[in-house]
Amino acid sequence: MELSAKEIGSIIHYYSEQKRRLLGEIKHVDQILRKLKGQSQDEATGVLLTQTGSKARKRGPKSVWGKFILEQLEEKDMPLRYNDLIALAMEKKGRKSDDHPKVRASILNSAFRLRAIQGKIVTVGEDGKKDKFIVARNWVDDNGRIRKNDLQYLSERHGFTPNRVDMTEIPKMRYAEDLL
Repeated sequence: MELSAKEIGSIIHYYSEQKRRLLGEIKHVDQILRKLKGQSQDEATGVLLTQTGSKARKRGPKSVWGKFILEQLEEKDMPLRYNDLIALAMEKKGRKSDDHPKVRASILNSAFRLRAIQGKIVTVGEDGKKDKFIVARNWVDDNGRIRKNDLQYLSERHGFTPNRVDMTEIPKMRYAEDLL
């Protein structure tokens, strides 16, 4: 069977339209089933959904400090203490010593959100020591061990041997924009 370019084009157009229509119907069926079952998360991705079945979005302004923490971890490419982050923030944002309590509170709040809600950072500690280091989530393997060069850095520079991270306590991403 030989088809002309025009016939091939019309067949492609027809099946493209059919595909789009069927995908729309499947999406509609998924939304109805989710509503009937009372599910608030997408089964495939685990992302929060609204009552209409669309992806939920975060509310309110985004923290500049959360972005700052992630940028500093990426830039330094090594574990950082909370005090190191606070000192970097004071220096890079040009804050005066009067602003130290505000900057400290903002960094601690943003780090908490990044760790406990978004799961983008992890803190590593050592038994019997109060000091903790912040590492990016992607620096920790599935067994809870940090990168070898980070272990070496912490051991040589700080005499610090971190415990394994409990991977079951790390939250999963809840919003679609966090998956990016």
